Amino acid sequence: MSGEGSPAPLRDKRLWLVIAAVAAPLVYSMGRPADFDEVNFLTLTRGAAAAPWRPHDVGINWQGSTERAFDVLSNPPGLAWWLAPLVDAPVWAQRAAMLPWLVLAAWGCWQLGRRFLDGGQSGALLLLTSPMVILSTTALLPDAPLFALTVAGVAGFVRAAEERAAVWPWLLLLGSAALFRYSAVALWPLVPLWLFLQRRSLAVAPLVALPLVLLGLHDLSAYGEVHLFAMGRFQSVANTPADWAHKAVAAMTMLGGAVVLPVFRWRAVHAMAAVAGALCAAPWGWVAAGFGALGGAALAPIGQALLGRPHAPDGDARPTPDRIFLATWALVGLGFLLTLRFTAARYWLPFLPAVALLLPASFLRARVLLGGLLGLLLVTDDAMHARASTALAQRASALGRGSFTGHWGWQGALEAAGWSALNEGAAPAAGSLVAIPTEAWPQAVNVRCDHVRWEGFSWSPIPWVPRAYSRSVGANLHANWIAGPPPTRSVVPWWFADDAWEHARVCQE
Repeated sequence: MSGEGSPAPLRDKRLWLVIAAVAAPLVYSMGRPADFDEVNFLTLTRGAAAAPWRPHDVGINWQGSTERAFDVLSNPPGLAWWLAPLVDAPVWAQRAAMLPWLVLAAWGCWQLGRRFLDGGQSGALLLLTSPMVILSTTALLPDAPLFALTVAGVAGFVRAAEERAAVWPWLLLLGSAALFRYSAVALWPLVPLWLFLQRRSLAVAPLVALPLVLLGLHDLSAYGEVHLFAMGRFQSVANTPADWAHKAVAAMTMLGGAVVLPVFRWRAVHAMAAVAGALCAAPWGWVAAGFGALGGAALAPIGQALLGRPHAPDGDARPTPDRIFLATWALVGLGFLLTLRFTAARYWLPFLPAVALLLPASFLRARVLLGGLLGLLLVTDDAMHARASTALAQRASALGRGSFTGHWGWQGALEAAGWSALNEGAAPAAGSLVAIPTEAWPQAVNVRCDHVRWEGFSWSPIPWVPRAYSRSVGANLHANWIAGPPPTRSVVPWWFADDAWEHARVCQE
């Protein structure tokens, strides 16, 4: 599909209206405490503030034992460097610092909509109202920078290559996404592919790797080894046939349940994809409350994109450069997700545009409204979960100081109160306090808990709303596992539930 007109400048008021429509409803949640993986990125931020050249030298207990962040946090330091000036600022100020990335993302989505959909405003609305984009907008995670640099870099590169203009600035912009998440490396094959489809020289393609090469040289200077390679070994621990099958099913449910909602005109091929998905998901014993159907529906976007008839006004079903480019983008993303330790819905973000833009423009209004509504409901759940978990941690810390198990926001709140993480397998000192949660991912420790000093629950004031983490229905938007003991497999990103957000107790050993 050809582009329309010239690129939309940032002074176009329609673009700013789209930005405001996405950002304004999130104001109410700007002050929510850090939760889930936000805590480890704030730890890395403290490392960057203390030693900007060696941010990964900071210590953290995130795998059960306190160790150097270099060995356990599998992300580059881009976000830590970005937030380091605000390391001691209130959380609302840190979240506000993520909003500039929304402006860049909106511009990139607008350009992708002009080029691959039926208009810039349609593209921006469609992509920016994906539930995962809404969740990432003010999250203290590298997802917002990753998405912004991806869409802006790809959009600028695609247009420049077509117009025979200089592509190197856009390649450097796209390559900079790898400074925030290494998953951006999976986008590199798109560069030579598009250059080939446009009959341009491939000589400039390696420039996309320059930012990461420079980061690797930094790592050698700072740590004596390249962090990306170390994390390659760290990630390569879930490659049995069962692990691959689990990740494949979870990737599909995450995609169709929380990234690109399957709202379009279904045809026979989509129904077959849904049946295949249900057959894949249903036998896995971790799927609760009839979620096999959700697994089938989640296959629908891929089925539409790769098996359905291309959306072409003249009815021509032959592959086009656009279709080849977008389909490769989507398939590369799926392949990359299968190589990771676990699957999370947000890991789809750099590949979201390909899947969304491959769908026809029909039902655009419904897709925008449903995606936006689900995103706001999940943000609400996220904010309430963070506040509830923090409140329990504060009640526990009021008893004194001691050690704790469990990660996520629970860990951040107790560390801020002067408590220390109890290493996996360790026993606390006699007479000391130990705070133990049920839901915040625990480490196995040698704690008898014969004397319970305090016990509490945090319940949702609005039961049966979409929950991004719930043991009772086996839902976890952030991973394809539910906390133990023992941890259990999950394939559902969210569902309706009424169980407690958290249950915690403080024991005196």
